[in-house]
Order: sequence, then structure tokens, then C-alpha cells
Amino acid sequence: RCSRSMASVGGEAGLARQDQGRSASSMSLRPSERCAMNATETGFGECACPVCETFSNSDAGYFARAFGDPRRRAATGEAMTDALGYCPGHGASLLVQEQLSDGVAHVFRDALPRYALLLNEEYLREAQVQQILFAAGSACPACTYVSRAAGRHAASLARQFSGAANQAGFGQLDALCVGHFQRFAADLAPTPRLAALARYADNLQYLAAAMKALYRTAPETDAWPFQDGLATLHRVLGVTAGRPPTGPLSTDGGLAFALEHCPTLVDAITFRQACPICIETARARQRWLQNVQAAANFEQDAWLFFPTCSEHIWTVADLDEPKLTAAVVSRALSVTRRYLRQQTQILVRSAEQKEEQARIKAEGPEVWAAYKRKRAKQRVSDERLAAPRPPKCPGCERIEIAEIGAAGRLIDLLHQKKHRNAFSRCYGLCMKHFAQTYLLAPKGLVRSMLAEDQRNRLAEFARSLDEGEHGTHEHETGDCLHAPWRVGLGRFCGFS
Repeated sequence: RCSRSMASVGGEAGLARQDQGRSASSMSLRPSERCAMNATETGFGECACPVCETFSNSDAGYFARAFGDPRRRAATGEAMTDALGYCPGHGASLLVQEQLSDGVAHVFRDALPRYALLLNEEYLREAQVQQILFAAGSACPACTYVSRAAGRHAASLARQFSGAANQAGFGQLDALCVGHFQRFAADLAPTPRLAALARYADNLQYLAAAMKALYRTAPETDAWPFQDGLATLHRVLGVTAGRPPTGPLSTDGGLAFALEHCPTLVDAITFRQACPICIETARARQRWLQNVQAAANFEQDAWLFFPTCSEHIWTVADLDEPKLTAAVVSRALSVTRRYLRQQTQILVRSAEQKEEQARIKAEGPEVWAAYKRKRAKQRVSDERLAAPRPPKCPGCERIEIAEIGAAGRLIDLLHQKKHRNAFSRCYGLCMKHFAQTYLLAPKGLVRSMLAEDQRNRLAEFARSLDEGEHGTHEHETGDCLHAPWRVGLGRFCGFS
């Protein structure tokens, strides 16, 4: 497959078929919007990841059931309590669901008493409370719902692949995005998994060659003849990163105003419209993106900053710099191919070891006993081989380090009375970052102050909900006043 002519890349025999009648106005769309448009207008949908497609519209369905069905609201409240809210992406998606405002407010009223129990210091060491607080940063009921749906579909494809008479003809394998291929492969037995890994690695090698060819044709100005390379770039982007993430993509997490007026964490503490750690996290994301753009000019530094996870690949793609996107996608493909090679090597070594054991065991019990003694001395397991670790995304790593660092600096500042007073008068912390800071805070004044402050804020939020379904709570974002349920989503989902 790698010997295919590069002349076919982006052409009629290439990765996607372009619709010559596509409107020129589509060129003004963001890359994530153009990618969705390509799924229906350029033939991209024929090659889109089948697992991604199963939950492309699942968010609206999940929210309609979770908040629109009165019978499910109690379970939704419990799930939201266990996760301390939703991720920012699903929180942003829920904000536009105006028709569900009554259901959201009802769930908040039901969940707030349970939140109050989590803020009692006497229960901090309880296993259930620790599990909730430690997992809060990555927990989201909507993400769990989507992940389970994707897992079921991937498992179904794995069963079809394992039972296929001709696995080489399994047409959906090449269309799987990298993340869902990993889930698909995890459900396979070693022999079909080895076949799937080999075939998928060949496909990635072909895509990598296509990206290199496309990158070489790009002019220095970065103003590509996008009409020619759009389908190719988006096809490879879709395989590498899947569908765009939930919610609006933003380099500042929606906190542009806060970042402009809060150059330091001390200033962020006194900001009345957003969590100070959300602000610092958004600032770290901007710094990382600047480093990505700078590293694009120095190939040897790419591994330090170029992202490998779906979310951050799409974040870079949304900068609308095609050459940068191509470089990032090429780097992600290289990392994935290396990881697949490691998995393949593990499977091959495991198969060779089993064959060796079967041969030696057949030679007699004395030979088998001597072999086991030798293996024990070498401290090599007979049945297990160390599995390779999935690559860590540099973007995730840097933003996570900055987030933890901001929480630590906040704790240091709160040891001073003037900063505690400013913190209490202003926004405070969203629930996700409260959990992180609360766990880091040493026992004593600061931890007690954090818990009391959060209890007071939740009590104030409960009162605003009780004032009426159509009551408003003065919470400025620009010049807008938000209803209490909107304020609650900001508090329980954060902004970053």
C-alpha cells in the first residue's frame, strides 16, 4: 500500500472525493466545522470512523433523557454528585439546551444536599468521598455515557472481525480512528489482534506518506490551495483525532476577558466572574499553543509540545493554520505507529514464548522443570510480558502541571488574611478545582476555610434556585445576566 503513487493523494483515487460544487463560503468555516461539513459534502462520511458516527448526536439524546425525563432526574443527580458536575465541553453543550432549564434546576436542587455532605471535613477520609474528590478532574456522566456506547460498538466490531472468514476484507478497520481502534483491538484475541495491528499500521504508514507529500506541496505563506488539499488533510485528521470534541473549541477556554484583566493569580483571586484556577489553566493552554507554533519551526523540539490526544490535536487544528495542523497530525501518526509496533512486538514475543514452552514441555518433565528454574532465575514471567504504556500527550501534561501548580500557589496565598478575604468576596472555586485544591491543602486553617467557603456558595446557589424557576442571579459575563441554572453549570463545570 505504501508504494501507491503520490499522484493519487488528494485526487480521485486518493483519500476522499471532493464535491466540485461545494460552496466557496465553506472556506471561511473553522476546521472543526469544515470537517463536519466534509462528512456530508465531500465523501468524507464514507470513510469516517464508524464508532465516532454512532455517538455523533448522542449528547442531545443523553441530555434529553437525563434532564427531560422526570423519572431519570434522581439518577442524574446522583451521577452528577459522584462526578462533581460535568466536563467543560458538555457543560457548554448543556448551556444551550434552554428547553431543559427546568430539569437542570430540579437536578441541582436534588443534588445540593449531597454535595454539602462531601464538604464536611469529618468525612474527608471516607473511601467514597476520596474517590469522588480524586476523580473529579476527569469525571463526567455524559463522557461516561458516550464512552460506554463507543465501547459497545467497538466490541461488536471486534466480534465481527474475529468471526470474519476473510479478515483482510474487513472494510471498517481502516476507517476506525486511532482512539477507537485501540478499544477495538483490546477486545480481540492475540491472533486476530496481531492481524489487525499489522493492517492498521500499514494504513497509518500510507496516511503518513500522504501527509508528507501534502506538506511538501505547501507554499511558505501557509495559504494553501485548500480546495486541493482539504479532503486529504481532513481525512487524515479524522483518522488521527476522530470527531471534534464536544462543546466549543477555544484557545482561551472562553476566558478571554478574564485573561486580559488578570495577569497574575493574585488578580484572578479578585475576579468576580470565574474560578482563578480556571483562569490560570486557560493561560497555560495559551502558553502551550504558543510553544506549539514556535516548535513547528524547529523539528527537533516538536516532541516536547506537539499534541497526541484528540482534544488537543483539534485545538491546534482550530487555529486554522494548515501547515501547522499537518505537522501536528504527522507527529501524532508517528507516535501512534511506534506504539502499535511496540504492541506488535509484545504479541510476537508472547507467541514465540508460548511456542517455546510447548516444545520444551513436550520433551519431558525433567527438561520442563529445568526450564522453569532457569526462567525463575532470570526473573522473567512465563505468562506475562510488560505491556507498552500509551504515549502521554505533551499538551495534557503541560496543562495538568500548570493546573496543579496554580492550586498549590493558591493555597500558599490563602495563608495570608488579605488574600482569604479577597477570595471570599469574589468568585471562589468551581467544584472541579475545589476538589483538587481541597485535597492538596494541609489540615488546618486553609482547608477549613475552603470547605466553609464552598458550603456558603452552594447555600447561596440553593437560595437562588428556590426563589423561582424564572428568577435570575446577577452573574456577569460581559453585560449578560444568567438564570440560576446557568450559574450552577458554571460552578459545576468550570470554564477551562
